Amino acid sequence: MCGRYTVTRQEGLIEDLEAALDPEAPKNEWWKPRFNVAPTQPAPVVTLQGGARVLEMMRWGLVPFWATKPGAKAPLMINARVESIDAKQVFRDALERKRCLVPADGFFEWKRAGKLATPLYIHPWPHRFVAFAGLWARLRLESGRELHSFTIITGPPNELVKPIHDRMPVVLDRSAWAAWLDPSLDGAGAHALLQIPPVGDWRADEVSTWVNKADHDDPTCIEPVTHPPPAQGSLF
Repeated sequence: MCGRYTVTRQEGLIEDLEAALDPEAPKNEWWKPRFNVAPTQPAPVVTLQGGARVLEMMRWGLVPFWATKPGAKAPLMINARVESIDAKQVFRDALERKRCLVPADGFFEWKRAGKLATPLYIHPWPHRFVAFAGLWARLRLESGRELHSFTIITGPPNELVKPIHDRMPVVLDRSAWAAWLDPSLDGAGAHALLQIPPVGDWRADEVSTWVNKADHDDPTCIEPVTHPPPAQGSLF
């Protein structure tokens, strides 16, 4: 799964995003660097609206259309598995008509060994923006307000992530961004774009358990942990 990620907007990254996606939304001032995006929080998402790429904030965790019915409890749909994306109508419909790009520059996974869980920050180096394949939904609440929400598509891991976790977000190749947003592409064509991303220049850095708490959202979350060399035994 993908349960935490970053969109840090470090120096040069916001310009890279704007150049690559050409969003029509206001720039630079309306969203802040995020070092630990967690489920249910708002995060920037790119959709195609009226032929233009638009960057807007959406809730992470797709909320289905029936969530406003009396007694209905919406599940926390933060991820959609690529292997079974056609099994749920809400995902199947979104794959046809409501695809989005989720800007990011890395994500977190925890490598488990017994009771120990070591957080790792998995990201391209040097830092740059990438786009996770996402789906989004529009829900009209009883108040009349619209809630926009999204989910990140996950698939099998590549060779870098495989020793850490059995899932990873689908990172779309930049050449596929336009096609993913293109409304003329049907669900089958979109599904064909969901490939296991190559390792390329990505790496996995151990980080501190500071990132474990969702309300920790600062550069400490992505700082690599350095382990001191083992003490040398006395020669005498």
